[in-house]
Amino acid sequence: MDLDLHLLVGEALLTLLAFLILLYVIYKFAWKPFNATIEARQAKIQDDWDQAEQAKKANQEVQSQIDQQLKSAHVEADKIIRQATIEASHTHDNMLAKTRDEQAKMIQATQEDLKKQRDQFALDMQESLVHMATAMASKVLAREVNPDDHQKMIEEFIKRLEGLDEQF
Repeated sequence: MDLDLHLLVGEALLTLLAFLILLYVIYKFAWKPFNATIEARQAKIQDDWDQAEQAKKANQEVQSQIDQQLKSAHVEADKIIRQATIEASHTHDNMLAKTRDEQAKMIQATQEDLKKQRDQFALDMQESLVHMATAMASKVLAREVNPDDHQKMIEEFIKRLEGLDEQF
């Protein structure tokens, strides 16, 4: 039995030694590369995760900037619209005032023209009266106005009318 015990202990020691050698070989050639691969994969996953987080933050910053620029653009557009409305109102008021001034000037010019026409009509009436008086006087004196004098009087009258037209 003693021998069996020695054999069993020797066999157990050999099995333990074989197991330890096998464990060392597995550790050296299988576990280290496997562990290195796992750690590399874990590092890659962590790196990808970190990059995704950074991309998400960058995307949020860009989105925030875009939102800010959009708000700024809306504010600027509202400002431009308000300014354009104010300028259009001023332009409208100026044009209205200018039109009123032009109307007042036209009314004044028309009134002056009417006055001149009245004055001219009065002058024409006086000339007609003078002409009739001259004709009557020439008949009375038994003298008629010769065609040359009559033509000169007509030309003088036309020149006066042209002078009045140029004044208007």
